[in-house]
Amino acid sequence: MASPDDIRRAQKQLLESIKRGARRDVRSRRGADTRQRAQAEKEVEYDDSGRKIPKPMFLRPADIAQGENYDVERVLYTTLGQGKGEAPRRITRDDILAFQENILLLKDQYSKGITPQSVINLSRQEDIDRANEEIHTVVPVSRESGLIHFVTNAGPHSKVVNHHVEVEFSNFKSVVFNIHKEAVSTVKNRLAYGNLKFECDCGRHTFWYRYMATIGGYGLGRQEGGFPKVRNPHLSGVACKHVLRVMQWIISPFGIQYLKKQVEADRTKQLGARTKPTTKQTKEILEQQANGAKPIKANLQHAEREMMRRAEKVAKQMYAKQLKELRALTKEFNTMAERQVMQSAARRLDQLLSDGVISQQQYEIFKRGTQ
Repeated sequence: MASPDDIRRAQKQLLESIKRGARRDVRSRRGADTRQRAQAEKEVEYDDSGRKIPKPMFLRPADIAQGENYDVERVLYTTLGQGKGEAPRRITRDDILAFQENILLLKDQYSKGITPQSVINLSRQEDIDRANEEIHTVVPVSRESGLIHFVTNAGPHSKVVNHHVEVEFSNFKSVVFNIHKEAVSTVKNRLAYGNLKFECDCGRHTFWYRYMATIGGYGLGRQEGGFPKVRNPHLSGVACKHVLRVMQWIISPFGIQYLKKQVEADRTKQLGARTKPTTKQTKEILEQQANGAKPIKANLQHAEREMMRRAEKVAKQMYAKQLKELRALTKEFNTMAERQVMQSAARRLDQLLSDGVISQQQYEIFKRGTQ
């Protein structure tokens, strides 16, 4: 855990960064991310004639959909099934089928949205540990309706001093307009424990979790269609350490009180206008975290039940699919067997007519029965 001096130093850096312009900073990083992604699209190889052939470094949705017909000659790699420290290996048809099942699990998991507590419960323990050890400061720097821009400190080995996390609360407007429900419990249940979308500008979110946020329907900003075949082929976890610290703050008493004040602000001022906390308010929020942020803990029992539910649902879907395929094969087999019997009978009739055992008239009568 960070010492009080480390926390104070990080808070000072964070405050200076906010003064320089958090919005300008995050726009610059998003621009760099977009350019990097566009460059990945342009990666090429050359055929025998020296002509350039597009060869993206990621799997597109169409590649996943090909399943057993996937072109194994395409040189793409995965860490699926590899142990820690083992080099990536070439992707096989079985990998593509495993990717399909992982996508099924993910889509089922987030079909109804995601809540801050679910983000924590379903995250990797290593991400939770890093958040507890390295990320101890979070500040909301601006808000526009239900979209809130947060800034956190960065980890000790990061090239930057902070990271930007944006969170959009799905129920914010409905809470604002429901003027008869002003209790803290309403804000807690509908916002702090309600569905939301999020994104972070860090590499962990970009390369491990942005794809998951996209197909899960809880991602903000740039949408990602490239499967994380090397970094996260199992599609496990949900959020980076910066997002986890923000989620923990949202469900804390301080976060709930902040959200309540934001609801009250939109009820009394112009709805949807961008607002920023004053320097005094920002310092107050930092002071609340001066001795370190509350440890993040996942509800492991809830996470285990959810994972079992997911696995059971996918197992049922796979069983139903296999049963349907089996029935189709059985029907096809029976049709083929019946056709073979008829063909054999027709050949036998031809032989009986040729041998003079039956007459032409009898042959015509029997022939109609084999058609």
